[in-house]
Amino acid sequence: MEELFYNILWIDDEHETLSGTKGRAKRNGINLMPFKSLNSGMNELERNYPLYDGVLLDAKFFENEDDVKGSEDTYNVHRAKERLLQLKKKFEVFVLTGQAEAYEDKTFNKAFAKVYKKGSDEEIDRLFSDIKVAASNQEDTQIRHNYKCVFDVCTEKYIGELAGQDILNLLKVNDETNIDNHFNSIRKVVEDLFIAFNKYNLLPIEFVTPSVALNESSKFLAGKGSDGSLFSEKGYQHLEETHLPKLIAFYLRGILSVTQAGSHRSDIDLYVKTIKTPFLLKSVFFQLLDVLAWFKMYVDGNPKAGNWVKVVETSTQVTKPKAELIHGKVININTQKGYAFFKPDGIGENVFIPPHLVTNHSLEKDMSVKVEIEKYTDNRAEEIKYRVKRVELE
Repeated sequence: MEELFYNILWIDDEHETLSGTKGRAKRNGINLMPFKSLNSGMNELERNYPLYDGVLLDAKFFENEDDVKGSEDTYNVHRAKERLLQLKKKFEVFVLTGQAEAYEDKTFNKAFAKVYKKGSDEEIDRLFSDIKVAASNQEDTQIRHNYKCVFDVCTEKYIGELAGQDILNLLKVNDETNIDNHFNSIRKVVEDLFIAFNKYNLLPIEFVTPSVALNESSKFLAGKGSDGSLFSEKGYQHLEETHLPKLIAFYLRGILSVTQAGSHRSDIDLYVKTIKTPFLLKSVFFQLLDVLAWFKMYVDGNPKAGNWVKVVETSTQVTKPKAELIHGKVININTQKGYAFFKPDGIGENVFIPPHLVTNHSLEKDMSVKVEIEKYTDNRAEEIKYRVKRVELE
C-alpha cells in the first residue's frame, strides 16, 4: 500500500537549520512546508488552506521574511492564531519550541494546548503522532488520501494547485445545486490540463495563448476522428506516435460536450433542471479524474515532445525572428513545489521558472543560464503574467 503523507504548514524562523526535524517528519509521513515569518506562512495558508492538513508553529518567529535576527516575537504566534480562526477550514494548532518561558508558561499553555519541546526525541515523536491523528480527522485530508493518484497531479509540476482546490470542492458535491458553476470548474481543470500538455511541449503554444482553445486542443491531441480521418487544427497536424489513447480522447470529447458553453448547453441545463440529480455532473467529473491520473503516468514516461508538423503555409507568412535569450542566474528554488525564479544579470524583474524546466535541466541555486521569457494569460485570475519558456545552460 502506498504511504500517505500529511502536508503541514510550519512557521519557524530557524527552519533552515532544522534539517533533521524535516527528515524525521518525512520518515513519519509528514511533509513540513516551512516558512520563516508570520506573513509569508499565513499568506500561503490563506490562499491554499484546502491543501494543508495541519499547522505547526514556533513560539517566537519573524513578522516578515526579511526581518533581522533578534526581532522574533511571541506576539506573532498569537497573531497567527487569530488569522487561523478567520479561515473557513479549522486547524488544530501545534507549537514546537525551545523557549522554556513559553513551554512552561501557564498563560501560554492556555492559549496553545498542544506545545512540544524541541530537542526531545520523546516529545517530537509524540508531536508527529498527535499531528497525524488530528489531520486524519480533517474531511479534506480524508478526501485527498482517498483520491491520492488524482491529487498527485495537482502540483505546479503538472496541472497546478488551483486545480486541486477545484477538484476538492467538486468531490464534495452531493446535490444538483449550482450545477452550472460546477461544470465551469470542470472546464477550468481541463484548461489547466491543456496548459500542462503545452508545458511539456506536447501541445503547440498557439492552442493555449492568449486563451485555451478547448475543442481545438482536444481534437489536436486525439489526432484523428472515429472514422480514422486526421485532424488539422490551427495549422498543425499531430503525428500518430503520440495521439491520445482512444478511451482518453473519448473521455475528453464527452467532458467538453457537456461542460462547454454553447447552444447545446440549453439542452443540458433543461435536462439537469428536470431530472434534479448530480449524476451527469459526477459522471463527467469522474471521467476527468481518470484522465488526470493517466496524464501523470504519461508525462512521467517522457513521451516524445514536439511531435507534429505544420500543414498550413502561405506566401504571406513572415519568418519569426529567433527569440532573444537573456543571461542571468537561478534563484529561490522551492524544493517542495519544484519551481524557481530567474534573476537577470541586467535590469529587470525576477521571472517564474516552471517546475518542469527546473527538473528537465537539473537547475540549482545560483546556476548561470540563458532563458527565453514568454507572456501568458492566467486563466483564473484573468491577468497577463510572465514566465520562463526555454532554458539554455551557460
